[in-house]
Amino acid sequence: MEQLNLMAECSAFAIMICLSAIVGLYYGCVERKQNTVSDYLLGGRDMTLIPITISLIASHISGITLLGVPPETYIHGTQYALTGMGFVLTGIIVEKFYLPVFYELQLTSMYEYLEYRFDGNVRSLMSIIYAFSLMLYIPVVIYIPALAFSQVTGLNVHTVTKIICSVCIFYTTIGGLKAVVWTDAIQGFFTAMSLIAVIVMGLKSIGGLRNMIKANEEGDRIEFFRMDPDPFLRNSFWTTSIGSLINSIAYLGLNPSTVQRFVALPTYKLARNALMYLMLGVSTITSMTVLIGMLIYAKYKNCDPSTANYIEDNKSLLPYYVMDIAASYPGITGIFVAGLVSAALSTMSAHLNNVSGTIYEDLIVKMMGKRYSELTASIIMKFTVIVMGVMCGILVLMVEQLKGILQMAVSLNSVTLGAFLSVFTLGIGFPFVNTRGAIYAIIASLGVSIWITFGTQIAIMNDELKFSEKNISITGCPIDLQFKDKIDYSGLYRMNEDVYVSPNVQKVFTLSYMYFGTIGTVVGMAVGIIVSLVFPSKQSIDPKLLTPCIRKYMHYEHKGKTKSDEIKIKELKSAESQDTPL
Repeated sequence: MEQLNLMAECSAFAIMICLSAIVGLYYGCVERKQNTVSDYLLGGRDMTLIPITISLIASHISGITLLGVPPETYIHGTQYALTGMGFVLTGIIVEKFYLPVFYELQLTSMYEYLEYRFDGNVRSLMSIIYAFSLMLYIPVVIYIPALAFSQVTGLNVHTVTKIICSVCIFYTTIGGLKAVVWTDAIQGFFTAMSLIAVIVMGLKSIGGLRNMIKANEEGDRIEFFRMDPDPFLRNSFWTTSIGSLINSIAYLGLNPSTVQRFVALPTYKLARNALMYLMLGVSTITSMTVLIGMLIYAKYKNCDPSTANYIEDNKSLLPYYVMDIAASYPGITGIFVAGLVSAALSTMSAHLNNVSGTIYEDLIVKMMGKRYSELTASIIMKFTVIVMGVMCGILVLMVEQLKGILQMAVSLNSVTLGAFLSVFTLGIGFPFVNTRGAIYAIIASLGVSIWITFGTQIAIMNDELKFSEKNISITGCPIDLQFKDKIDYSGLYRMNEDVYVSPNVQKVFTLSYMYFGTIGTVVGMAVGIIVSLVFPSKQSIDPKLLTPCIRKYMHYEHKGKTKSDEIKIKELKSAESQDTPL
C-alpha cells in the first residue's frame, strides 16, 4: 500500500516533467524556428497575451515564495502580506516611467540601452553583474523545491537537483523563449492547483475560515499596521511596504527576463496589460501563501512541529503540513510537489534564456568585436544555457549552509538589485548623469550591498544575530516526545522587539533585510548624481532614451550625428500607433 501511495505521489511530478520536455522538443524539433537571435530570445516578437502573462507570473513565483512565505507567516505573523501593496504600486511606476522606454527601443538585450545612454563599459559591467546575480539566486530557487521533494519521496536532495537542472536545461536549450513561455504556462497550472488544493484541505482540517482567523488572532499572528519606523525591526509596515516596493520594481518590473517578455508582445497595449496582470497575479499568489501560513498555525497552534522534532527546521514546515493534511488523499502531495518543482523550473528557465542572450550580445560580441551568423549565435546561446545551468546546480551545495528561506533569498537577490535599479533610473530619469557618474554609482551600490548582505549572513551563520519569534505552544504534543531546546540567546543582547545581536556585530548588519535593496539603490543614485554634477560632461541624448515625463521638459539640439543616432528603432505598425503612450 505504501508503495502504491509513493507511485501516486510521483505520478503528477512525472507528468509535469514529461510535458515540459515535450514542449521543448516541439519548438526545437517540429516548429524549428529557434535558429535566429530574435526567435530564440523573443519568440519572433509575435507572442500572445495569455501565455506571456501566465509565463510572467509563473517565472516570478518560485519555490522560495511557496515554501518561504508560509513559515514566515507561521513564525513572525502576517506583516509580510503588505508586500502586496508594493506590487500594486510597482505596476503603476513601471508603466509610467520604465516600460515606455524599453518597449519603444525593442532591444534584444536590455543592457544594450546602457551603451546608447552611457557607453559600452557600463553595458559590459552590468551584464557581468547580472550573470553574477543569477549565480547567487538560481541555486536557491533549485534547492528549496528539491528539499521538499526529497522529504516527500525520500530521494536524495542532490539527485532531485540534478533532475530539475537537467530537464530545465534541456527544454530551455532546445526550444528557446516559446518553449519557456509554454512550459511556464503548464507549470503555472500545476502551481495554482497545488496552492488551491492545500488551501481547501487546510480549511477542511480546521473546520473553516472562521476557526483559522480566531486561532491566529489568539496567537497574535494577525498584524498589518506595525507603524514603528525603526529600520532595524525585522518586519514593520514600513519595511514591508517601502522595501518591497523598491525590490519589486527591480525584480518584477525591470528584470531582464520580464522586459524580454514585454518586448515579445506585438503592441504596447498588450505589454502594459501583461504588466498589470503580472502584478495582480503575484500579489494574489503571495496572499494565498500568507493564508497557508495562517492555516498552518491554526493546525499546529498547540504543538509546534519543529519543537516536537517532527521536522528538522522550518524549511520543511510546509511539506510536513501537506503530508499531514493530505495523508488520506493519495496523489495530492504529488500535485503539491509538482507545483513546487514547476515554480522552480519556470523561474530558472526564464533566467537562463535571458542570460544566454545577455552574455552573447553584451560580452561575446563586444569582446570579439564582430557578429556571428544567426545559426552560430543560436548555438553559442544554447551552449551558454548549458554551462550556466550546470554551474547553478553545483552551487546548490553552498545554499544548503544558509538559514531562513525568505530572508536568505531576499538578501542574496539584493546584492545586485541596488546597482541595477539605480543605473537604469539614472539613465532614464536624469539627463545630466554621465558615464562617469553611472560607473561610480554601480561600484558604490554594489560595494555597499555586498558588505551589508554578506556581513549579515555571516553573523546569522555564526549565531551572532538572531530574531525573536512569536510564541509557540507544545501543550498539545504527546508527553513522551524529546523536545528541542528553545532558541538560545545567551551572549546576545536584545536590540529591539525583533533582534538579538552580539556586541561584536556592527549595527548596520541588523538592518531589516527588506531594506537591503533600498540602501543599494539610494547609495547608487546619490553617488551617480553627485559625481555627474562634480564632473559634468557635454552629451547629446536621444529623447527616446528618457522616460516620457522627462522628455517634454527637455530641449534638444541635433547638430551632426551622435552615438544615440545609432539606435535602430523598429517602426511600429500603423495599427499599433494608437497604443503607444509616447
